[in-house]
Amino acid sequence: MSHLLPPRNLSANSGLWRYYLYDREIQMADHSEASRLIRAQALMSDLSGRGRDPEIAAIALLVQRTLDGDRAAFQQVVLRYDRRVMQLAKRLMGTVEDAEEAMQEVFLRAFRFLHRFDPERPFEPWLVRLTVNVCRDLARKRGTRDRTFSEMRDSDREASDGAGDPHADLVDHQRRRDLWKALDRLPPRERTAIVLRDLEGYSTAEVASILKLSESTVRSQISRARLRIRNAIERMGRSER
Repeated sequence: MSHLLPPRNLSANSGLWRYYLYDREIQMADHSEASRLIRAQALMSDLSGRGRDPEIAAIALLVQRTLDGDRAAFQQVVLRYDRRVMQLAKRLMGTVEDAEEAMQEVFLRAFRFLHRFDPERPFEPWLVRLTVNVCRDLARKRGTRDRTFSEMRDSDREASDGAGDPHADLVDHQRRRDLWKALDRLPPRERTAIVLRDLEGYSTAEVASILKLSESTVRSQISRARLRIRNAIERMGRSER
């Protein structure tokens, strides 16, 4: 499916790549049955009560329209979640370039496998799981796990407005640099768990659901990751003295 990816020089930040997919001659899989099932589920939901979460209902409608052949509906899905996916992909891949490629692949897979999504459930955890899997696949294939986080640190750095304390800004930048270095050295599974829990803000239960692991396993991964990060930062601090 690589021939369906937008050119690498088409930046995700430009917003143009979002529409590349929909101008391609992509034949959707047989979604007709899935579409009928989604309409039936939506009808049952309406009949069973009116307490449905508005966001879930809105995404279910966009999914149904997409499966019925309305590609503009999927554009709306992309517009809702592209920044979220890009942020997570940067934290997992380490560079903007790799994150852009990952984001493109995430939405391609989302489009391709949309008929598997359960419209009665929140969309974001499903998309986050896709993002984690895509980043793992790309890192394994290209060896990006061994790359540093220098580019991401530059892009995440907050610009000084000139009114703050230059020394404090320098210390803050050094702390962020050490954090990204420590994250870069974590085993992949621990790194994914800690990124989702401490940087993305998901609860332990949500991380466990996204990664399809038990909560106890996730707690262990997060605990080990935090310990490794603390020890790594302490070693970096001693080496700079």
